[in-house]
This record gives sequence, C-alpha cells and structure tokens, in this order.
Amino acid sequence: MANPIATTPAKLQFPVEVIGADHYGQQFFERTRTLTIHRNGVSIPLANTVAPDSEVILRNPENNEEAIAFIVGQTRDDTGHVYWLAFLDPSAAPWHVQFPAVVAARMVELECSGCHSMCAHSLSDIELEILGATRELTRPCKNCDMSRIWRETSREAMEKKPGNSSGQDPSPGLNASPIEERRENRRMAMKTVACVRFSGVEVVVACEDISKGGFRFTSRKEYPAGTRVEAAVPYTKSSNNIFCLAGILYCHKMPDGQFRHGVTYIKTRGSIGWDP
Repeated sequence: MANPIATTPAKLQFPVEVIGADHYGQQFFERTRTLTIHRNGVSIPLANTVAPDSEVILRNPENNEEAIAFIVGQTRDDTGHVYWLAFLDPSAAPWHVQFPAVVAARMVELECSGCHSMCAHSLSDIELEILGATRELTRPCKNCDMSRIWRETSREAMEKKPGNSSGQDPSPGLNASPIEERRENRRMAMKTVACVRFSGVEVVVACEDISKGGFRFTSRKEYPAGTRVEAAVPYTKSSNNIFCLAGILYCHKMPDGQFRHGVTYIKTRGSIGWDP
C-alpha cells in the first residue's frame, strides 16, 4: 500500500502502542490511536496520565517501527486525556506519512501569564494545534527566568502596552522553539540523591532523572508549582556541593503520599554547575 500523503497536520487514525511511565512512576503499556500526525510528532488519547516533559516510546504495531517522543502539551476531552508528542528525532516516521515541502513557521503574538511581557514567537504546526486546542503554551520566559504559561494576544495590545517592560522586542524574532530546546536537553534516567534548599531548610530527595535544563525528584515535602528553590544535583553529604537557582514546574501527589516534582534551572548571570 502506498504511503499516505497528508497536509500539515493530518487527521489520520493509525494504531499505536505506547510504552512509558505514568505520573506515579509506574510503567505502562497502552494501545491507542493517533488523532493527528505532524511532520515531527503526533497527538493521541491516553487512559494513563503522563507528566509534562515525559518521554515515551511510540510503536507502530503494523511494522514494529518505534520512535521516542516527549510530551509538549495536553488537554482533556469527553474521552479523557489528549497528549501532543514531538519525536526526539525529527526524522522519525513510524507511519511513513508523506508531507509536502516544509512550510515556514507562523508568527504568533503571545503574553506571559507571569510577568505579562509580550513577544512574537515562531510556532511549529504541532505548537499551533496545541494553542488552538488549549489556548495556551508552556515555554521559557526570559523575564521570569523560568518556564511559564503563554496565551495569545494581539498586535494592538502589544503596541499599546505602556513601556513594554518585558525588555523583549515585540517584532518577530528568532526565539528558539521549546521543542528544539527539549531535544537539546534530553533527560537521562539517573537514580541519585539531590538536595533542595527552600527558606534556609535543606531536604535530601531522590532524583529520578536529569538533563542540562533540569531534573525530576520525589519527596514527602510538597513544593507547589512556581516555587523558587536552590538545588544541588548530585548531592554528597559533608562535601562542597554547588547549589543552583531553580523553579518547580509541576507537583503531583503520588499514592504513597510522596510528591513528584519537575524542576527547571533558572539562568542567572555568572551561573555555574548544571545551570544552563
């Protein structure tokens, strides 16, 4: 059978097998279907709940071809959770869907929900679909020095903003896509010890994985999303550990009473260690 030819994105339903870990760190295998297929990613419904930025394996059961993908967006519909995933390798094509020549990314004006700075961003087709379905995107904010929720605004609002205190040029720029940043900062599974410092109190925690841009850990202490902390990864007791400024991206309570946290490093002038 000839490979299907699609526009970008394509509403095509193909069987897919998903292998990954849920919010609680439990491994799962789930059979589902694609909702849309993009040049470098897919959207799928899942009965399992998966943490933002998690990696999963997608397998086409018809040819057993696999691709590693990571969560770039999610929402809920009448049937449950819908996730958007981008392939770690942009050339991956388990379903061999043929797309036309690359189309230039579309510029969209977005406003940060934290500092309310405004900036024009270049979005890929999968990011445009996420924005259309959820009306928001998670991406880094230079003004906040951490990842924030961004929502669409208008050119008129950008021009009327007094002083545009963000320090960002409202004209279209070459802002790096969060998808490209994620590919460059791939997480590595690593069972090690980290130390989180908040309000002068240090707590030793179990670190699950790390990347250049952050890490994931579990703890009996809860740190709400948006909390700023200092972190040392890896951590050795009675040693000269290097602490870096970081922010909690998300916090999920697990069945055993512990909390799983996603952490992103906050870039500061003269920063060292794991801080990118």
